[in-house]
Amino acid sequence: MKRNNNLLTAQIMTEEIQLLMKFVEGSLAPKEFEQQLYTSPSLQKFLSETEINWHGTYLEGTNTFLYLAEQDYNSTAGVLNAQGTAALFLERSGIETAPTEKYANEYNLASVLSPKYIDADSAFIEKHILPSDKTLSKSAVNQFIKARYAQLFTYQSKPPKWIQNPQWPIKNDKPLFFLAQVDIKDCAFFHDTSSIYLFLDTETGAIETIQQFY
Repeated sequence: MKRNNNLLTAQIMTEEIQLLMKFVEGSLAPKEFEQQLYTSPSLQKFLSETEINWHGTYLEGTNTFLYLAEQDYNSTAGVLNAQGTAALFLERSGIETAPTEKYANEYNLASVLSPKYIDADSAFIEKHILPSDKTLSKSAVNQFIKARYAQLFTYQSKPPKWIQNPQWPIKNDKPLFFLAQVDIKDCAFFHDTSSIYLFLDTETGAIETIQQFY
């Protein structure tokens, strides 16, 4: 009986490893992998109880299952994080994989094509910038993304010239309209040179200001 239990355990572990490999290598969709995380007790047990030395890594102090379960599989950043973690888990277990590059490509594509004055979070990009049609050619995807940025992030005459990191405000999934930038120099009330950025909520008429310092 003990031998049969060991064989059964080995079979289960093999199945879970195969599932992880399919996700890492791209044959198992991220949402399907997420579903398995929540519905497969054997996968949860395997990821939680497998003894791996995570010292010096971002997984130190937690376990692989908890980290993977916390990721947002609706965002390109979340999927990329999950893939990297699953690949690292397999690597530390002595299992070689050939990770697909499509998740990194999707994440990098939106980042590369983003204008330098915009720094939207990955969830917004996934929902409003990236095309839902996955059959588009690379050039068509590039054109679509550029057009979406231009449609959503609008301004009066010129885009903001940020002193620090971009802080374009987004309310209810809608970027505010950029009105103007006021540069303040040699002001007795400020120790440093600064700029004030004026944004308009076109639905309410409210104006929001953001200030940055050199």
